[in-house]
Amino acid sequence: MLAYESPDQLLAEPEARRFLHVAILNAIRDKATQLEVRFGDAGGLLYYRIESRDWELAPPPDEIYPQLKDTVREVSRLVQPERPELTVIAGVPGARYEPLEAGWLTYQLGGRWLDLAVRIDPREPFGFIRFDIDGAEEFSDDANDALTAYATRLAGEKEEY
Repeated sequence: MLAYESPDQLLAEPEARRFLHVAILNAIRDKATQLEVRFGDAGGLLYYRIESRDWELAPPPDEIYPQLKDTVREVSRLVQPERPELTVIAGVPGARYEPLEAGWLTYQLGGRWLDLAVRIDPREPFGFIRFDIDGAEEFSDDANDALTAYATRLAGEKEEY
């Protein structure tokens, strides 16, 4: 479970968890139906889907990118299926079949819960993390309020320096 309580609580979270909060809150605010982090040679790409169109967002920071799969595993309830014995006959030599880890992440926002379906492609260094979001429109205003409060808190911290 991942819960947003206040900007101060969000600032106290580890960086990877904070990034996950902000990505989910942005997706909910914008009424996205899907949020996805795609992993590749040069780092991660962040996308979300709104009205059947994919939008590329700012990528995860380099120091956070390698921690995202483990962070999602920590806050989600996942089923990690057994890898069946099979031989991959096409593709990269020595490749193995890795079944997706699947489950859900319960996100608490404004005293209400939203369940996001989660799928993780565990292949390293590639793969993806996908969240399917149903009912984001009901939480859109709460997500906007949370992001506004967080941005205000961040701006206040920068002025103190």
